[in-house]
This record gives sequence, C-alpha cells and structure tokens, in this order.
Amino acid sequence: MIPVKLIPWIFLISIVAAADDPVDEKEPEKFAKVKPKGLSLKDVRFVVISQPNSYHRKRSLEFKKHFEDQIMHLPEGEKPKLYFTHEHWDLVGAFTVLPLLPVFAKDFQDSSWVFMCEEETRLDLSKLMEVLVKYEPNKEYFLGKALRDREATIIHHFAHANNPHSFAFPDFGAGIALSRALFMSVGQRWPDDSVRSDFTIDPKHELAMVIKNGGKGVDLTEVPELCTFNYNEKCASWYPMKFPDCGPEISEDNLAVGVKTCEKFHEERVSIVKETWGKDTKNIEYFSEKEDPSIPTISLGIPNTERGHCGKTMAMLRRWLKEKKFEKVSWFLIADDDTIINLKRLRKLLACYDPKEPVHLGEVYGYSVAKKNWGYTYITGGGGMVFSREAINQLVTNGEADCHADDSPDDMTLGMRYKRLDISLVHSPYFHQARPMDYSADFLAARTPLSFHKHWMCDPRAVYADLMKEPEDTDTQTDKDSSSTERTAEEHEEL
Repeated sequence: MIPVKLIPWIFLISIVAAADDPVDEKEPEKFAKVKPKGLSLKDVRFVVISQPNSYHRKRSLEFKKHFEDQIMHLPEGEKPKLYFTHEHWDLVGAFTVLPLLPVFAKDFQDSSWVFMCEEETRLDLSKLMEVLVKYEPNKEYFLGKALRDREATIIHHFAHANNPHSFAFPDFGAGIALSRALFMSVGQRWPDDSVRSDFTIDPKHELAMVIKNGGKGVDLTEVPELCTFNYNEKCASWYPMKFPDCGPEISEDNLAVGVKTCEKFHEERVSIVKETWGKDTKNIEYFSEKEDPSIPTISLGIPNTERGHCGKTMAMLRRWLKEKKFEKVSWFLIADDDTIINLKRLRKLLACYDPKEPVHLGEVYGYSVAKKNWGYTYITGGGGMVFSREAINQLVTNGEADCHADDSPDDMTLGMRYKRLDISLVHSPYFHQARPMDYSADFLAARTPLSFHKHWMCDPRAVYADLMKEPEDTDTQTDKDSSSTERTAEEHEEL
C-alpha cells in the first residue's frame, strides 16, 4: 500500500523556484509575465476531464476526496482551485482540451500552470510541486508522460509516417501540465484556421499536434514522475485502475448482441465471429440483407449499403424495443462483423452503469467540437456501441430512430439524435475502433481493453485470444494509497 501523505501546508505555500532562465529581449512580449518569486499550490489550476453520467460523477467525487485530503490543513487562501469539465464548462468538446485553451488564456491569467488529468488519475501533490518547480512558467512547457506510435496509424491520420515513433504525445491518465506561457500563447491563437479539425479521433495526439504547431511550437517534455501503470515511489501521478470492478458482471441474459453483416461477408467474417467471441453468448443475432439459415441471419428488409448502415442499425434498435422476447433485457450491443470483443469483460463493465438511465456507451469521437460548440459527439461503431433499454426508448418514443438515408453513418446519426435529446454519451477507454497495433503499447498497458476492430493486416483469432487473457494485475476501484477511497461520411467510414 502507498501511504497517503497529508502535505505540510507550510511546504506548499512557498516552494522556491528554480533559477530564472534568461529572457530573449528581442522577442516581443505577448502578455504580462507572472512574477517568479516561487511556486505555491494556489498558482496551479487543476482541471479534471470528467463526464456527467452518474457512475462517472461518483468517480469524480472520489478524485475530489483524494485531492482535498491532501490540502485539508492549508489555509483557505492557499488552497488550489479544482475544476471538473462536466460541471464548469458547457462545451461539448471539452474532452478534446482544445476549446478550453482560450478559456484558460482568458480566466487563468494569474496562474503559473494548468494541470489536467482524468477522473481515475491520482496525484501526490507534494511530489507534483517538486516537478513543476523545475520549470519556468514564463517559458512554453508541455509536460507529460510520452506515448509513441508503433507504426503509422489511421487513428492519427498516418502522421509522421516516415518515423511514427519520433513524435511524442501525452497520456491524459498521467496528467499534463501546461505552463502559463504555453496556455496563453496557444489559447490566444485557438481556434486556428490553418488546423483542420473536423473529426476528433484521439484528443491527446491532436492536442500535441496543435501545440507543436508545424514545428513553430514546442514538443512534449517527458516527465518520468508522471506515471500510469508503472507506479514507483517517485511518481507524482499514477493511474491505479486498469479496469473497473463494480461487483459481479451482469447476467448473460441481460445483454442482447446484434452483429451487422452482409451476404458478402457471411463466410469471410461471420465465420470468424462464430468461432471466437460469438460463442461466448447465446443471445447473439446476425443481421443481413440476405437470410441465411446456416448462420442464421435475419433480414429486416433493409438493403445492403457500402457504408453508413444507418437504416439497418435503426431497424435493429426498433426491433429490440418492440419484440416481447427482449422486454426484460436491459442492455444491447451492436457490433460490426469485424469487431473483436470480450463479452465477459463487457458484462463486467456494465455492472457500473444504471440501465434505467439513457446510457449510450463506447469510444467517443467528435465532429466539429474542437473549434466550435455546435458540433456533436458520437460512439464510433467499430469498437461496439452499447445502449441501455432507456437509451433506445428515448430514441424511439421521441421519433429519432430513423435516418436521412439508409447509408447515412449510423454512429454519427445516433450522436446527432442524442444531442437533440440532450443525452450525453459515455466514453469508455476500453473500447477501440482500430487494431491493437494502432495504439501505443503503454496506453494499452494502463487500461485493460475489451474490444478492437478490423481484420486488416492482423490475425483476428490471435487478437481475440489476447483479449480473452486475464490481465496479470487485476485492479479494482480501491486506490493503491487510500483505504477510504474507492478503488464527411467517406472519411469517417475509413476510421
């Protein structure tokens, strides 16, 4: 067990800063500088990327308790300010960080640093201050735990294709620190018309690209004290929960599974699903434009489309809500015929959520959310889209379970419809739209995955076998250091 440290407030009120770096007098000042007299906790703004779903609100409260336990002896005027994105900013793209940067530049001008992290991150504030004091806030610094691509990947638009390992981007789970000079500079130029940001796929990589600014900005500075799964006594941050434990998994009968397919892939793909994860439940159906009794498949009268599949998806949802045999089922999963998923792990995850709430769960992407606040988020379909019964009921009863066209993107259409209904989607880092090799090895090591997508240039049977392995270190929702704390459519289709 890692002992909880209640930090002496005298130590936190003033930590002597490192020697001032010389300032280039030829460079004009864009904004007033903070006085480098020292660094206190009150000089750091803490921002947690959070979600409004009831389970995630509880997780945010656990973060808050762990945080406040460490500053309880500080005078009120010396305590740092803590913000949760779901409470403090009505920005649909807050999870991307980018639309928050102008807010920081406007509202946090008196602060030396902004430190951002996730609701499952845990901090040792005294050690974090020991890290920050080494860097001059009047210079542009972007601090974090570095992730690197193993190969050029579609989720990063094949950036740095000649040497993908050369570009470092942060793991939000370990936290990132933005110096005042950096968040003021980037915040004043964002939104940047020269940056294309229609789709938000991987916010941490896209943030690093914006800060790099085509070579005119700064690179991520890797800080070994910002940690995830690799905790050691020097860590100022860590990510203790690889996968949530909310009690026993839901019953197999309480999760209905629908696989979207077409005649073209009955043999090539459906056979692999049936050989691998499809055999892990008896409540699975295959939906196609062609009825094939050998599988068997179900036709809903929707013609096959080359992309989009909105008509088929909405018909599946309406059928699930209408048919009597599903009336006691609380959860529904729609997967592609080249999705690879661990259903037992999914049922374990669903124990954390209330099916009486309208829950649409999976890996969240965004469309037009990084620059403007009029876009929307959506659950990207390849990694699996999960619906509570109430989420489907809200669509159907409000007349939103239809499509502009059968080949409209189903996941994006669902995102737009749920936004109309003012229903926030739920992001889970355990779902993955791409293949295992498309993600940083360290990112996957910190979170136990439950799904991947695509059979292209990989062995889906081997991916399934790896998914079914039990992680060596099964973490629960009990923190390691506190017994009191609970542990365009064409472009889109290719992602």
